[in-house]
Amino acid sequence: MSGKVLLRVLIALTSIIGGGAFAAGTAPPPERMLLTGIPPLGPTWLSGADGTQIPAGCGPEAARLLLLYHDRRHGYRLVGEDPHGAIREIHRLMGTATVTWDGVRQGLTWPWSFTPGLQAYIETRYPSGAAMGTLSGSLSAVFTRSVDLVRQSVPHVILFDWRGSGGIFPNHYAVVVGYDLSAGRMHLVLNPGWGYDFQILDMSDPAVAPVTLFWIGELRNPPDSVPGGPVAPPSAAGMWVTDEDGQTQLRPVLRLHNDPRSTVRWPTSSHVQFIVPGLDDLAIVTWDAR
Repeated sequence: MSGKVLLRVLIALTSIIGGGAFAAGTAPPPERMLLTGIPPLGPTWLSGADGTQIPAGCGPEAARLLLLYHDRRHGYRLVGEDPHGAIREIHRLMGTATVTWDGVRQGLTWPWSFTPGLQAYIETRYPSGAAMGTLSGSLSAVFTRSVDLVRQSVPHVILFDWRGSGGIFPNHYAVVVGYDLSAGRMHLVLNPGWGYDFQILDMSDPAVAPVTLFWIGELRNPPDSVPGGPVAPPSAAGMWVTDEDGQTQLRPVLRLHNDPRSTVRWPTSSHVQFIVPGLDDLAIVTWDAR
């Protein structure tokens, strides 16, 4: 049995053991799912101490996108009206350094600095902080947990080896906003922080390891708030369609992580649940098994 086939078997078994099985007579969980409403921001550049432009880095970028989602969905003021100031502060608190990788300047955030930096940023706005979660492990374990979080409507950050050339060093942070289990696939869908909505990460590819997840639970002692948050650029622009029953659906276009110039188009969704009145891009979108 090849390594890839074995990985598929392990993930299928883990999904069943970890809650992927469903009771007889009930509908199976959706084979594809997306959480929309995280705007297509990035990459961001900041002014360095000497006045030169430096990259904010994918770690702070992913953290800001995650915070912006919580603002919009729960009415927090974690990013507020100053998204540029927010990422600048996150960059500082995470200790993100500017390095040159493959001849390109990039922002390096050490894995052990991501959660403490994010928690410190949250506490500057809400002193009680937030419940934080993290998971490192095999591709199968991380994939299964990521799918579970998406099904709980919890976007989260994944750290992985972008080009499969980092050895034991993962080098890219992105926000997980969906998954695809159709036809035996083991795909996560990312907002990569590069100015577009959706990108596919194939979790059956050993080259993306090692992988780690980070997520934010609820704020401790959350404030009274009204969901909606600040006005943000539209997410999934141009992908919303009307089906034959007059219902709004999504037909997304996704890029490939190993070749961002290439795209794939998913079929039209089965169900769309808008979750904040007045925000017509913040939704839970699902595809039934076909």
